[in-house]
Amino acid sequence: MNQDDPQRLQQLFDRYYAGQATPEEEEEFMRHIRSGQHDDAIEGAMKRNWLQPADARPLFDASRSRDMLGAILAAGRQRRHWRAGIWVRYAAVAAVLAVVAGLWIIRRNAPEKPVATETIQNHDVAPGGNKALLTLADGKGIELDRIGSGLVARQGNTEITKQEDGLVVYNSRVKSVASTGFNKVTTPRGGQYKVQLPDGSKVWLNASSSIRFPSVFPASERRVEITGEAYFEVTKDKARPFTVRFNGSEVQVLGTSFNVMAYADERVSKTTLVEGSVAIRNQSERALLRPGQQAALMPGGRIEMAFKPVDEAVAWKEGMFYFKNAGVKDVMRQLSRWYDVEVSYRGEVPVRQFTGRVSRNVNLSEIVGMLQYAGVKCSVQSNTIVVEP
Repeated sequence: MNQDDPQRLQQLFDRYYAGQATPEEEEEFMRHIRSGQHDDAIEGAMKRNWLQPADARPLFDASRSRDMLGAILAAGRQRRHWRAGIWVRYAAVAAVLAVVAGLWIIRRNAPEKPVATETIQNHDVAPGGNKALLTLADGKGIELDRIGSGLVARQGNTEITKQEDGLVVYNSRVKSVASTGFNKVTTPRGGQYKVQLPDGSKVWLNASSSIRFPSVFPASERRVEITGEAYFEVTKDKARPFTVRFNGSEVQVLGTSFNVMAYADERVSKTTLVEGSVAIRNQSERALLRPGQQAALMPGGRIEMAFKPVDEAVAWKEGMFYFKNAGVKDVMRQLSRWYDVEVSYRGEVPVRQFTGRVSRNVNLSEIVGMLQYAGVKCSVQSNTIVVEP
């Protein structure tokens, strides 16, 4: 791309801003940022998207928005020049773009003036990554992120291997057995992991989650148990229905893709169907989901059905936070799990609602900065996010 190709730059910016850029498009866009040849065009795109959100009212009135944007752009330019080197230039502009791309589209019950943005920051916190503990049937524990690719373990007729991309795969010389020992993969706070189960089904685990499953499934069924959040792509097998158990409920499928969010610290558990069909049931109710539907298991056992944007439920798997009318505590619970930090509330919790998307690959300080611009008084102190009225 050159200066005479503004349409391509605008296309790349729009896709990056919307969180839809492929890894190749993102790298192409960042390469143009690093070149420093398109700063004016990038600033123009940032201004248009900051001042004229496409799908909701602005966070602030026009005058305040221009003042804030001017300060952000000036800071970005200053940070690009205060130290030599391509990396600083890239990091500064990318950080500014992260603020815009993660812009909180809706802010309700906001104060008349944005809070001061001077952050008490003892140290920054990096985002989470691929970390998990595999516990074998004999109780042996293996930290999957600390071993290289190749053979991980053998259990009877099953070999467990780790591929170069980190995927852990269960391969068995037999299709089924009458009984077998159970394995468990557990992600810590600040971790995520991907596993291919003995039947070929794949599961992505979000932070602070786990899945328990046999090293070989029996002939009549495929049954797993989860905590936290997991996304499934289930291999079809009509003779062996696939069942996911969580919080006293279960999802039954033959072959499909779906997401289950069942954290102990969330008020409701949610199952969102991406494709195929699943039945969800607990002790009192049963419901059949169609693609795009979400079943919320309410306190007391009631199941509430609604159509929800699929990308909202599975954004975490694609490396994004996706908030929709989320309160401060809702946001903080997700940040706490992914960045492995505590949250301390000093006084009343601010009443805010946020909608927007933010990359999960940025440091915590960048998201805290976004929250501050949206009117939340918060700071990072040691390993804790401190939230004040």
